[in-house]
Amino acid sequence: MEYKTINLTDARPGMQVALDVCTANGSVLLAAGAVLSMDTLAALARRGVGQLQIAESLSPEQRAERAAAFEQRLAVLFRHAGDDPLLGKLREIVRDYRLGGL
Repeated sequence: MEYKTINLTDARPGMQVALDVCTANGSVLLAAGAVLSMDTLAALARRGVGQLQIAESLSPEQRAERAAAFEQRLAVLFRHAGDDPLLGKLREIVRDYRLGGL
């Protein structure tokens, strides 16, 4: 999942949180995937939260562009892999993991 970090003052109801919002000691205040409401924003402000990671939606063109760029990066990273089946499987796993979030 792609996300951007914004100040709490810029957050609006309806936005989706991309990462857990935690206290300094690691307690989760708001789980990833939660949709912000006015009450939630007020509660986060009372707890001193300054920034949030908000899910960023990508157009199909942006997804394709990022996927192509990542495939090029994989080609460089695995350029010496040759026909090694284990490295081929590793490349496949890395690709699926990274592109699964797009």
